[in-house]
Amino acid sequence: MINRVASFHNYQSVQNEHRRLESKVNYNQQQLASGKQLISPGDDPIATHYVQQVKQQDEQVNQFIDAIVLVRNRLEHKEVLISSAEQYSDQAKRSTMEMVNGALSPEDRQAHATQLQELSRNLLQLVNSQDETGNYTFAGTKPKTQPFFMDAAGKVSYAGDSYQRLMKISTNTEVATNEPGNKLFMEVVNPYGDYRPSYTLQSGSELQLANAQNLDAADTANYKVTFVAMPNGDFGYQLEQNGVAVKQDIYDPSQGIQFNDLSVTVKGLIQAGDSIELSPQKTFSVFDTFQDAVALAKESVSDASATAELHRATDEFQAAFGHLAKVRTSVGTRLSSLDVHEAQHEDFKLSLAKSKSRFEDLDYAKAVIDFNENQMALKASQTAFGKVKDLTLFNYI
Repeated sequence: MINRVASFHNYQSVQNEHRRLESKVNYNQQQLASGKQLISPGDDPIATHYVQQVKQQDEQVNQFIDAIVLVRNRLEHKEVLISSAEQYSDQAKRSTMEMVNGALSPEDRQAHATQLQELSRNLLQLVNSQDETGNYTFAGTKPKTQPFFMDAAGKVSYAGDSYQRLMKISTNTEVATNEPGNKLFMEVVNPYGDYRPSYTLQSGSELQLANAQNLDAADTANYKVTFVAMPNGDFGYQLEQNGVAVKQDIYDPSQGIQFNDLSVTVKGLIQAGDSIELSPQKTFSVFDTFQDAVALAKESVSDASATAELHRATDEFQAAFGHLAKVRTSVGTRLSSLDVHEAQHEDFKLSLAKSKSRFEDLDYAKAVIDFNENQMALKASQTAFGKVKDLTLFNYI
């Protein structure tokens, strides 16, 4: 049986082959022009899906890096402010210590009081600082609210809140970007423990509270310790709870004063008739300490009670300095953490880029070879078709 092959079918077959080869050449040209081996998702659906996932991961990492830059700027700004507040506390401590000196004249004390007032004003301006976006640095999560206000009596109040703003810097890590002002400046841990001392001392007394602790958290009573002279030369004491005498005993410096869960120790030279009132207070405001120190500067240098109160103010300024230094250390630790996470993100971005390159970027050497082979095949096909298309049986008759 003889099969008949029509010229039309022959032309159609050759034309289809030409189109296929032309398409391959065009595809090679697009690859060489773009530098990508994947021109459309249909070229390799699996590889395209993987590349899209890599791009999403890369975009997320970029967002984390942007967040780190923002958090770093805020923390560095905060660190500078806290460092300045530390210096104010240290200068106030030194000034108050100098006022304890009995050789100072009233004019000298007034000069120190003026310095303390200036430091207090500077501190108030500092704690109301704003960042580059106009947000108050120490207002907690209320950045548009001015955090600190001073009334006509010189009392400072806080209008912010006690919360921290958190920023996500990696999939599983969040970093605090702020410090609430009340935690920094108005809730400093009391250097004496659980009570704030108030002194009524006799001339020549050097009595000071060393520590007062109460293990009973529910005990909110005020206490008062009064020392009396004993016939044998020792000192006795009377302890009052909310104005009611609850204990009398010989004072033993090695044991201190013990009553239920209350433990009190004192230091310095005691005079008969000295008394210390103890008011529950676990924290204090550095602004109140400034106000107290300025007021005490007006008292006589020979007033033993005022001198003891100045010692208390000095200890509170020292506690404030240590508290701020601890917070600044925490800020520094967070800054170091940002550096570590940023380095990890940069390394991960490099890994993503390498992985993406293996699927997406073009191997130019292989692409050029494919282009030349397809181009040569197309030319050969065109040449062969040009020679064959005009052949008919009439050429052989």
